[in-house]
Amino acid sequence: MARIKLTLKRIDPVKAGIIYGALMALLSLIVFLPLMLVFSATGLSGEPGMGAMFGGGIMMLFIPVIYGIVGFVAGLIGTALLNFILSKTKGLDVEFDGADMEISQIGEDNVTF
Repeated sequence: MARIKLTLKRIDPVKAGIIYGALMALLSLIVFLPLMLVFSATGLSGEPGMGAMFGGGIMMLFIPVIYGIVGFVAGLIGTALLNFILSKTKGLDVEFDGADMEISQIGEDNVTF
């Protein structure tokens, strides 16, 4: 089994930001959607103080959007910092298992690992 060792030099910050933003939005849906359903089913959001604590019913709908925006910005900043560190440390060595792959196929769009 052949191992291919490549060096990661840079990650596109915008693409990483989009991925982080989408992950944060999806994770907030996974967490907050059940909470919204429980609060609406049990009437907890109608209790005094509970609506303000959780931002009210309308605010709960915007949480995935807000998390997505925060995730995008955090992804941009984090990836920019990662790229800076990668440039100072000469990259990150990454190994792939390329048993049925030729070295000339690296970088082609139709190659799957």
